[in-house]
Amino acid sequence: MEKSVLYERLKDIVGPENITDKEIIMEAYTRGYALKERPSPGIYGTVFMEKPKQPDFIVRAGSKEEIQEIVRLANQYKVAVIPMGALTGMYAGAIPAEGGIMLDMSRMNKIEIDEESMNVTLEPGVTWALAYRELAVKGYWVSNQASPGSVSILGTTSQAGVHMPWDKYALLFGSAYCTLTIGLEVVLPTGELLVTGSAALPGAKPRIARAYGPDVGALFLGSQGTLGIVVKQTLPLYRIPEARHIVEGNFKDENFKGLVLAMDKIRYDNYEGPLWAEKVWAEYHNGVWEFFVHLYGRKETVEYYREFSEKIIKEEGGTIKPRARALDPEADYSGGLVTFYEEMIFWRPRANSIAMPPPNISWVNLMGSALPPKMPEVHEAALKLLAKHGVPKDRIRAGRLSPSQTQISFNFTYLYDLNDAEEVIRAKAINEEWPRVLFQEVLGMKPAMERVPYRPGPDAAKTLMPQLGEYYQLLKLLKRTLDPNRIMNPGKLMDIEPY
Repeated sequence: MEKSVLYERLKDIVGPENITDKEIIMEAYTRGYALKERPSPGIYGTVFMEKPKQPDFIVRAGSKEEIQEIVRLANQYKVAVIPMGALTGMYAGAIPAEGGIMLDMSRMNKIEIDEESMNVTLEPGVTWALAYRELAVKGYWVSNQASPGSVSILGTTSQAGVHMPWDKYALLFGSAYCTLTIGLEVVLPTGELLVTGSAALPGAKPRIARAYGPDVGALFLGSQGTLGIVVKQTLPLYRIPEARHIVEGNFKDENFKGLVLAMDKIRYDNYEGPLWAEKVWAEYHNGVWEFFVHLYGRKETVEYYREFSEKIIKEEGGTIKPRARALDPEADYSGGLVTFYEEMIFWRPRANSIAMPPPNISWVNLMGSALPPKMPEVHEAALKLLAKHGVPKDRIRAGRLSPSQTQISFNFTYLYDLNDAEEVIRAKAINEEWPRVLFQEVLGMKPAMERVPYRPGPDAAKTLMPQLGEYYQLLKLLKRTLDPNRIMNPGKLMDIEPY
């Protein structure tokens, strides 16, 4: 490939101001939330031992038509295309594995609101902050959002990106957000535009996910850009609730069983509004679990569940923390984004705990999901494993407990010094031993992989995919059929080897 010729042709499509091959800019684009250029045996279960592969070009597309032209050109030159939204991914989904064209879609930030159908269509560049600024003034939201404002909604909802609830761990690829998708527009690997759902019928609007037959759009949800580029997604609109309140309680770690019982009782009596909105979770700090119940709905409903939640917390041995005030929808949503994000208490402690450690510090996450009766055993097994390797309980920097469909998801995080050889050896040993302890000793099942990933990054996919049998074979067949020249985000998900 003559790079200078391809550069000029790409420049003709997007304009000279929207393409670059400058080294320093491309270096910046090879950094996601969790990617660090250093040995780290436990960054959300994903190991990055080498410097990431840089793209050949960064291209900022402004429309789906430009993306179609770029994809056709990539096929002609047999060069990879790596689509990205806000580059906040935690599993290197938008980091090049083989170079190529990194397709930045942040310029595409249109929002189409259909109040008659009560849905909203978003482009890849729409962030949570932008969506709330546009929707809140009309009295709407698209979710009980608790993600950072800079994160792309489409990356979150269609590709299982950085989002809350953090409700899918280990072997689960998708996101519960994906099930809410009403329709998609997808640029296929050969450049055609696919419209899914009812809008596939000429003149029809996106109102239901299926046009006729199977749900074709579902193939592209969670596909990490390997089967096509999602350029539009339609999601349901919800009215901003009349009232919101966060119940806060504390449980000592010695009463972990009581915490699990309280969480299980409250979550099954608290399914109002969007089912995927996380409402019950807990954060661990310094020997204490801070327990949160996020309530929203009509005032009388919120008040009923506030009393109910506080009653359960006390019955299971927890204590109630008073809040200064209930959340005010008018103040917290109608342009009051700063107040809104301050109230989203989930993100703040987690970010403070582990998001930006010093350069010499990395971390190991012991995480897993289990049915509620088994969760105390998971907790105890994690403590025993750390103690076995000489890690005292006070070294646990953070922890988390949250509902995951019928199960509960758990993690403990501890930090270690990369400059300490013994610490690194210990961290690797714990990270390698935990899946066996969790799957075999606690859950009584065969480990599915060498570590438990937060998301199936490139290393995890190589271990997991071949174990999926005919499921994996079908995905490979789809990939080869839709993407004959293997240009779409190669090296990711089912595309773990050239064809």
